[in-house]
Amino acid sequence: MSIRVRQLAFTMTAPLLSVGLLAGIFAEQRTHLKPMDVEPYHARAKAAVDQVPYFIGTWSGQDDEIPVAAQKLLRPNAILNRRFVDSAPRDPHSSYRYASLLIVQCRDSRDMVGHYPPICYRAHGLSIDEKNCGPRDWSVNGKTIPGYEYQFTEVLAGRSTRTTVYNFLIVPGRGIVRNMKGVEQAAEDYQQRYYGAAQFQVVFQSEGSSERPREERDEIFATLMGPNIQLIETLTSGVLK
Repeated sequence: MSIRVRQLAFTMTAPLLSVGLLAGIFAEQRTHLKPMDVEPYHARAKAAVDQVPYFIGTWSGQDDEIPVAAQKLLRPNAILNRRFVDSAPRDPHSSYRYASLLIVQCRDSRDMVGHYPPICYRAHGLSIDEKNCGPRDWSVNGKTIPGYEYQFTEVLAGRSTRTTVYNFLIVPGRGIVRNMKGVEQAAEDYQQRYYGAAQFQVVFQSEGSSERPREERDEIFATLMGPNIQLIETLTSGVLK
């Protein structure tokens, strides 16, 4: 090989390597998910949330106002805040039972990070009761739902109110996660973040010593979540490309 040919080959090596590297990067980037790639999933998720029933056995629901600030922070694809009341007290001397169901489903899991009971409820002036908080597993129609129970108290005008929150989150492709750590992991994954995340809360409130026992709260949770197992399946069924 002549000196001229060797010089030409040496001169062309760097550009050819650069072209090959750029082609590889371009090909790899084409496999990355983009927001538009997961639109069919988000359409199914919103439709499923919109179908949450207003009537569940003897329970009837009414939608509560959703704060504008919460919508701006979460940028939800679907959101529901519904208060349910049981029209059939267990005995003539018992009060009507009620609980609220909150569902938020975001398009991007990064929008969900940091927005969960220990942050949000305390931001509204409630004090967390750490000794009564902890991981829980609830059984609903034969399905185990792992989550977390939080308890908060608030004192206004000398009256104490207790708020108990049964909380769990959903990360598509991973399933139900007990706390925010699973959502944070999804938010760090560029292949998964655009599937978003969902959060469920069943909220109980009581004044003074009128708090319902845990067994009764669990029964109410199972009643309200029973018709929504298919919704949970829809939200967990995002398949990563």
